Amino acid sequence: MKSKVIHVSGINNKTQQKQLEEHLKLIDGVKKVSVNQTNETISIDFETPASLNNLEKEVYDLGFAIL
Repeated sequence: MKSKVIHVSGINNKTQQKQLEEHLKLIDGVKKVSVNQTNETISIDFETPASLNNLEKEVYDLGFAIL
């Protein structure tokens, strides 16, 4: 299992934070997601078939910028 932190911008409220967490948890291979609105980070634990590139693309597709 891999653990990564994704730095993003655009998490403006708790609704967006919850949206990100719920969406990422639905991805096959994702085990744990924690979105920190204050630091604008996403801590994520995942294994195959999920990959960091796929997860970052999902975040981007939801309208958040990857830093």
